[in-house]
Amino acid sequence: MYFFTGLLGKAYQHIFKQILEDVLNRQELMIQLSDLVVSNGYFFHHAVNVATIAAVIGVAKGYRTEQLFDLGIGALLFDIGMTQIPEELWRKKGFLTPEERTILHQHTVLGFNMLKDQDNISLASAYCALQHHERYDGSGYPRGIKGKGMHEYAKIVAIADVFDALISARYHRKQYSPHEAAEYLSAAGNILFDYELIKTFLSHVAIYPVATTVVLNTGYTGVVAKVFPEFPLRPIVRIIQDPYGEELKSPYEIDLRKEMNVTIVKAI
Repeated sequence: MYFFTGLLGKAYQHIFKQILEDVLNRQELMIQLSDLVVSNGYFFHHAVNVATIAAVIGVAKGYRTEQLFDLGIGALLFDIGMTQIPEELWRKKGFLTPEERTILHQHTVLGFNMLKDQDNISLASAYCALQHHERYDGSGYPRGIKGKGMHEYAKIVAIADVFDALISARYHRKQYSPHEAAEYLSAAGNILFDYELIKTFLSHVAIYPVATTVVLNTGYTGVVAKVFPEFPLRPIVRIIQDPYGEELKSPYEIDLRKEMNVTIVKAI
């Protein structure tokens, strides 16, 4: 199998270099989430998406080139252990038995063991495979370590993995919208994930690009007029339609940073 050859590191470095160049060429690192959602060939495309998100966070944190490459390699290969898990198990719809779950959880250790002795792959990159299911509060696996015990690259990959998984079609659950996934990450800050890294990610991704049509919890419909990197879930919205579907004769703007009781419930 190709994954066991010594060419693995160099091949994926080449892929990540292209991803990194793409991210760096985007103004202010703002990327359209639609570019991240790829449904075919799930594991490969998911890995590319995760690496893209990880690159955004790494660049935003000011990582040096060598750090970005180590992070990128780890992000591309974090789920490599799944190639050693029976396909019928990870494709299974519905609940897993305790025995099946134990087998599935082994992909973290299997992936780490596949990467740690590979040429051109650092130990830090391999930790992304081992620790991407660990959680900030110690509730993850395989070792149940807490946030400070995780390598930062693995913390970043954990966020990217969950975000992309949520907005992608899966066998066992519905596909979530980007704003629903962002809300989930925000709510899980310093519980499941490092909140500072979540803020870094969300402040550099356009959850609601300007001109996006949105529906508010008040029933009114509007168009995103202005976004704020520091408040990605709370843009200025120009209200154009009432809850009954009638166009407003005098549209007006509402700043969701100030109207904390008003939230976006759906992007159209």
